[in-house]
Amino acid sequence: MIKQRFIASVQPYLNPTQVHESIYDIDFIELQTLGVKHLFFDVDNTLMSYSETNVSIKCMALFNDIQLIGFDTVMLMSNNSNVDRIEAVAKQLQLPAVTFACKPFVFTMRRVAADAAINLNEAAMIGDQLLTDIAMANVLNMRSIFVEPMDAEHVSGTKKMQYTFQKWLMRQ
Repeated sequence: MIKQRFIASVQPYLNPTQVHESIYDIDFIELQTLGVKHLFFDVDNTLMSYSETNVSIKCMALFNDIQLIGFDTVMLMSNNSNVDRIEAVAKQLQLPAVTFACKPFVFTMRRVAADAAINLNEAAMIGDQLLTDIAMANVLNMRSIFVEPMDAEHVSGTKKMQYTFQKWLMRQ
């Protein structure tokens, strides 16, 4: 009974609009035809694993293609407090980035949207974590696109527990 009430209370916030194996499986042209004008990407375990320091050629090519589609905004939005890491990724992709975004709390995304005059109903958040990326997007009525974590094994113990809990939630 408690389990069912818990799942029912959190499900609207943790239910992604779309689910994909990776960012490479997302149809960005379709997103644009659905009215998405602004894309926000998580970095760690969405674009690259925690152990990687450089963006892959495949990822760079994808972002070149995304830029050609003509979205109004393409931005990195990371909870990582390592400013140097996220800025290095942003520089490699030639994109703006927000570090220590404090997802799932909405204040940073609301500030970014207000500063850039972004209608969040026309935005999508793409990430690998239900409890941060997807929850924040759903609270703000953005499209929420879940991708499987790139590397769920070589992460901290806390992150492994989070991914295990996330898998459990996805099965419910």
